[in-house]
Amino acid sequence: MSHVDETLAAYETIAARYDELNAQMDTAALVDRYVEAADRYGSGGRRLLDAGCGTGRSSVAFRERGFEVTGYDLSPAMAAMARRRPGAEGIEFLVGQLQEPPPGLSGFDVVACVDLPMAYLTATDQLRRALAAARDQLAEDGVLVFDLITIGYYRRAFGVPAIADRGDRYVAWFALSPPIEADTVVVTQFDLFERAGTGWERVSMRHVQRHHSDRTVRRVAERAGLRVVATRGLVGTAAREPADEDDHDRILYVARRAC
Repeated sequence: MSHVDETLAAYETIAARYDELNAQMDTAALVDRYVEAADRYGSGGRRLLDAGCGTGRSSVAFRERGFEVTGYDLSPAMAAMARRRPGAEGIEFLVGQLQEPPPGLSGFDVVACVDLPMAYLTATDQLRRALAAARDQLAEDGVLVFDLITIGYYRRAFGVPAIADRGDRYVAWFALSPPIEADTVVVTQFDLFERAGTGWERVSMRHVQRHHSDRTVRRVAERAGLRVVATRGLVGTAAREPADEDDHDRILYVARRAC
């Protein structure tokens, strides 16, 4: 099974419960960081493409902030959940990969990849193709904004097995591919155990991601016809400068057409 197929299988399996399991994620605050970056470095236009939109939480948040939104996702089940999301009425949700997006998407003032969809691109050529596709989707003065996990966060979050007790369920997660090194594939396992009658029910997901270092991102972006114009470190959803691969959780990138 390819890494793309594994990602698709993971999200098709969990789509109906994705929002419940990620209820603690403050998507609105994360979207605020994206909007701040787009307003500072973009043209001020409000036509936005939410690439890797998942169940549409970010899409609705962008629309609430005044954007005209189109979204697409790798998983048909996730896109279907997005179409049923309250507040998403009238937003078009499509199905496609970052490196092979649905046809006809162009002229956007902002292309946003919120909450790590680019981390699932496990080869630098996949990243190049995704960045090149985003470049083609942008208006001439548009901006691409995306986030990636730092090597520090991978090591802190997945370097040793962890278990969270949430009352009627347990969540366990750990890396299957130690040691965790920069610019390499990181395979993580998530196991959810929930009470089912007198016993427990288990749902398992395997996520295959890649750490893309700042140097790699900038080099690949240049090859894709983009120029990184700004970065922000994210700790939770709070922005920090300068971005730090060891101390921060994610790096938020802002890129524009190179020519």
